[in-house]
Amino acid sequence: MKKLAITICIALVSLLLGGVSANARKESRVASQDVEKFTHKEAGVQSELPKGWKAKPDADVITVSSADDSLQVVFWVPDEGTFDAAVKDLDKELDKTIKNIKTTDKPTQDTHNGMSHYSQNGTGEVNGATIAWSVDVLGAKKPLIILTFAAPDLIEKHSDEYLKLVGSIKKIE
Repeated sequence: MKKLAITICIALVSLLLGGVSANARKESRVASQDVEKFTHKEAGVQSELPKGWKAKPDADVITVSSADDSLQVVFWVPDEGTFDAAVKDLDKELDKTIKNIKTTDKPTQDTHNGMSHYSQNGTGEVNGATIAWSVDVLGAKKPLIILTFAAPDLIEKHSDEYLKLVGSIKKIE
């Protein structure tokens, strides 16, 4: 879990400082033929990247970012082995990185492409900067937590691309 917290902090610092270098962006590309895809093998899911977006795997954590690096999405399998346990311990996971957490709506629970799905949104602070965040938990092969964050005024800028990314997440059979 320490590595995950460090990965999220690095992604947040990158977001807050205006992105990563061109070399790092080039290295983080995930190649495919027509559509760029990435797979989280441990969770057993695959997703399509919106045009220009990047996916950077680091062990069992995958960080996906918008073309301008202003929106970050971190995918990881939590220590909890079940969907229900992952949802139950979600606040503890978020508290490791985000301070002054405020939820902006009631959590929802439904299904997403045949997988159990839990979602919640809010605001908070990382290193003194205000962020907007959303978190999703999917019941795939293993539970998958998807933490999305950006400066509050940049969420809308990427909403269509983000919905495409999330909508394409499918369980690998």
